[in-house]
Amino acid sequence: MKKVVRWVAVILVVCIITVALNLLIEGVPLLGTPKVENIDRVVVTHTDYPNDVKEITDEYYIELAEALLGYLHYAPLKGLTDDTPTIQITYVMDDGTEVIVKANDKVVWWNDSPRALQDEGKFVKMCTAVFYLQD
Repeated sequence: MKKVVRWVAVILVVCIITVALNLLIEGVPLLGTPKVENIDRVVVTHTDYPNDVKEITDEYYIELAEALLGYLHYAPLKGLTDDTPTIQITYVMDDGTEVIVKANDKVVWWNDSPRALQDEGKFVKMCTAVFYLQD
């Protein structure tokens, strides 16, 4: 019985270490992001395109906007810089509530709380390409 308990304990410790290392290396994904089936429309603003506010109702681009959130991983141990957002995506839900995500190259604001991005610059570049450079 002692061998089984020891074996289970070793496996549990290895799993915990593996998950912790993965979160430190890959970053922590945002939790509580909106589901595509609950999104009515998406409004995108970008500081580099101040006169071009995108209001998206097309299902394809709503799915893209929701999928982009999957690339937002934050680094829990990385320091924050005091910057202003470059891009803001407002997800207007079916019930009228809004979920707002703001980001620049180094920081994401989720639920009005800043978090340092794991992959700096990636999210803003992808959003810019999807919403502003396809025309």
